[in-house]
Amino acid sequence: MQILGAGKKPVTVVLLVSSAALLVACGGTTVFSGKAPVAVVGALPPPPPPPPPPPPPKPPEPPPKVVVKDNKIEITEKIQFEYNKAVIKPESFALMDEIGGVIKKNPHIKKIGIEGHASSEGDAKHNLKLSDDRAKAVATYLVEKGGIEKERLDAKGFGSQRPIVDDSAKAVKGKSKEEAEDLHEKNRRVEFNILEQDVTKKKVSVDATTGKETVLEEKTHAVKNESPEVAPADDKKKDDKKDDKKKEAAKDDKKDDKKAPPPKKK
Repeated sequence: MQILGAGKKPVTVVLLVSSAALLVACGGTTVFSGKAPVAVVGALPPPPPPPPPPPPPKPPEPPPKVVVKDNKIEITEKIQFEYNKAVIKPESFALMDEIGGVIKKNPHIKKIGIEGHASSEGDAKHNLKLSDDRAKAVATYLVEKGGIEKERLDAKGFGSQRPIVDDSAKAVKGKSKEEAEDLHEKNRRVEFNILEQDVTKKKVSVDATTGKETVLEEKTHAVKNESPEVAPADDKKKDDKKDDKKKEAAKDDKKDDKKAPPPKKK
């Protein structure tokens, strides 16, 4: 390039040095067309950090221990009591709290029958009272610790009158101690039966195009289930004895029929 100076003489300026100086600020090696590579002083920026790993999946929630089904509040664990006492063990407090929470979440349940049951071991009268005391202990816990209205609970004991399995002396005869105890343990339990609840019935219209539901009519009515009566332990023993006597009498009649000689032919 020629530039006319003050004395009007051509001045040649080489711009290569200026171009090279500009390249110092850049990093890496730059190759110009038709020129030798030019090394540039300076470090390249570090690569970006890798993305953080995704959070671990949440563990599945354990299945509920208390479920409302039809006319029952079912529990998957047993309420534990101290031996021969109506005192709830601390390891059952969490279960009791869950039972109270389920009752609170279902205000349509108006009345619950808390039933205490016992095995056939021991004195029937003692078992009837113990099962009744345990049912009442459960109701007291739900009222005092769970905040459930007292009027919604009806606690009764049934002793060994309503067993799940036969654990009588005849049933456990010939079984090992562990097998017999397993039968007895199945009958020691507390059950929750829904005695009264509000049932809501709706008449709904469904739009065939959008699938939207419109409630045309809604009615709520109370449904009651009778609480079973408790038979006195002494009366139950009398009834059992009567049944045993009837069975024995029937056996004796059969034996007599077999012993009797056939009638003579005339």
